[in-house]
Amino acid sequence: MSRSELMAVSLGYALVLTALFTAVIVGGLLVARDALLDDYPPAIRERHGPQSPRGKRTAAVMGLLNALLFVAVPVVGVLDLHGRTEGPLGFWPAFVLGGVAFLVLVLTDLLVLDWLLFCTVRPRFMVLPGTDGMPEYRDYAFHWRVLVPRPVPWPLLAIPGYGVAVGAVSAVAEVLVA
Repeated sequence: MSRSELMAVSLGYALVLTALFTAVIVGGLLVARDALLDDYPPAIRERHGPQSPRGKRTAAVMGLLNALLFVAVPVVGVLDLHGRTEGPLGFWPAFVLGGVAFLVLVLTDLLVLDWLLFCTVRPRFMVLPGTDGMPEYRDYAFHWRVLVPRPVPWPLLAIPGYGVAVGAVSAVAEVLVA
């Protein structure tokens, strides 16, 4: 398999994962606006108050759905890669698929969900009741600090970490099935 084919397949599955992740996030917020209350800036959380029982249930369902996506999409992607490869797939192609998928997800989350929608457009389903007009909704730096916390930027380290997990599971599964 060529590098360009590997990248094309990886980007395709990255877009699938990102689209489904975004659908879960937006769908969950349409069900309960406070479902992601813990991800809002502190001043907004403080003004809003505690998360509603509906918000807690919705957050739990969103977490379960996204966990399923983070397993199912790479499994399908690795099976696709395996079908395109003569012989064993190995670690590296699956690592690339996982790393690219998570990188695209992280960038989409920051640039589209956080900065474009949350900070700029501010659709009604993202604005918590009683917090309209708070300047913290326009705090782009808050979302950057969440992505790159000090001293260890663990969310960024999750990108290659997810690739390692996908690659390792793929390589181990190949050995066990063979």
